[in-house]
Amino acid sequence: MKEELKDNETVDLRGLFISYLTHWKLIGGCVLFSLIIAIFYLIFYPKTYEVTAQILLQDDKETFSSGGFGLGEAAGLMKSFGLNTNTGSSIVFDDELVTLSSNKLLREMIIQLGIYVDYSEPYTFGYRLYGTEPLKVSCDSVSLRNLEHTFKLDISHKANGSVDVDAKVKFSTFKTYKQSFKIESLPATIEILGHHLTIDYSNFITHKADNFRLLVDVNPPTFVAEELYEEFLIEDYSKSSNILQLTCQDYEKKRALDMFNVLIACYNRQAEDYKQQLGKKSLSFVNERLNNALEELGKIEAAIESYKTKNKITMVEFDVQMYATAMQELQSKIIELEAQRHLIDLMDQFVHNPENKYKLVPSLYTPSTDGSGEGPSGGALSSYNQTLVERERVIKNSSEHNPMVATLTTQADRMRESVFTMIENSRKSMDLTYQNLKEKEKQILSRMNKIPQQERSYVDLKRQQEIYQGVYLVLLQKQEEINITLGEGKERARIIDEPYVKSGLVAPRKLYAAIGVIVFTILFSMMWLSIKWLFLSIWSDLKKELKK
Repeated sequence: MKEELKDNETVDLRGLFISYLTHWKLIGGCVLFSLIIAIFYLIFYPKTYEVTAQILLQDDKETFSSGGFGLGEAAGLMKSFGLNTNTGSSIVFDDELVTLSSNKLLREMIIQLGIYVDYSEPYTFGYRLYGTEPLKVSCDSVSLRNLEHTFKLDISHKANGSVDVDAKVKFSTFKTYKQSFKIESLPATIEILGHHLTIDYSNFITHKADNFRLLVDVNPPTFVAEELYEEFLIEDYSKSSNILQLTCQDYEKKRALDMFNVLIACYNRQAEDYKQQLGKKSLSFVNERLNNALEELGKIEAAIESYKTKNKITMVEFDVQMYATAMQELQSKIIELEAQRHLIDLMDQFVHNPENKYKLVPSLYTPSTDGSGEGPSGGALSSYNQTLVERERVIKNSSEHNPMVATLTTQADRMRESVFTMIENSRKSMDLTYQNLKEKEKQILSRMNKIPQQERSYVDLKRQQEIYQGVYLVLLQKQEEINITLGEGKERARIIDEPYVKSGLVAPRKLYAAIGVIVFTILFSMMWLSIKWLFLSIWSDLKKELKK
């Protein structure tokens, strides 16, 4: 019984297929119609290409941090303060991806290339011209900043050089604004709804006496940037590298190549501007401290000169040579500790100043918690500075109302307390160490009861001179490093693969056309036959009912 049922089903399916094939005229018509559509698709659809590029994000972790430019004793002091220790990479990939695809950066690229204006010829189905347009339309900076609607211009150029312009603006309230202009000659400026547009011949026109018509759309750069954000694909090449891959599709190869080149240039310029701004702030801080140290050093040297003249001392160094050996090691430690205490005082004044609440704390030193001068590199101070840098970058790329800004501000306030604690602990530890060293010094000096008082006073003055000399050399080296960094011109994004066009077409694709022909033929013919059979069945049932 089951075998008989299977045979019946097989016969029914076979019969249905044969019945379908009997309508070969319908099938042939569908094939012909779909072939025509496919041919039109292959002929008229713009040839679209894929353009790609690769850039390397260069790590600028040594920017405004101590490097290997040793200046004698200053290099040793900086090493003891932890200033020449390199930390990990400063690149945060997610931040760089957001920056590179931000509306601000895309908008800058769009304005620079002028692609906020679309040019097309009549009856070309919106195919945009790039590099071959006879006229150029541009807006001033004020109009671009306030532009909120798309201006559609229908420009007719006459052989005598006159131009007719029909402008149309559509609003969201389904209202349309129209305005016409008659221009005697180019260049000329027209005003539409308070916005100024300049029309001039482009560099690509050869015969200015020709009659031609051009359709122009002037779009707000922000809207164009939103569209490009969807078209651009920016992703990391791999999780273990600092390489970004940029990809987009366009039927104008030159436009895609220009967009990538200008986008990378704008990104590098923005990074360089930020680095220059940060460097100038750090340089101002260092110069101020450098002038203070130089002033104090001048006072100490003047005091030594006055002291020598008053006490008729010429070569005190030879007079106290027998004691210098015993105190050399102790004096070295005291000098180093005094220098560290002085730098901690400078930094403490800077951090506790309310005006510097969200300013970067320049890494003039990295205090240790045990007072030994071999403090950890980075630590709370490095994390605090990194948080402030990220906060400032988020504010520049969005606004202060961004929820992420509030989070970073709270985090910075919390970390600021850690910086206070770190500085205070370092000061207490150094004070304790300093007390111990002074006690040892007192014990040695107590044995110098035969040394005149002026000689002991001279040693104190000389020590202060050496302290300020060490601080001055540290600040001088820092100033030189910042100047070198500001002048080196290092690009943030280095091009690995220049933008290039891939060989294969993205569209139109012959495979897609073939699939479309097959799918359209099968679906349309089956749908048509199904509807036909349904109506015949209904009509047959209706006739039977009428006969009854």
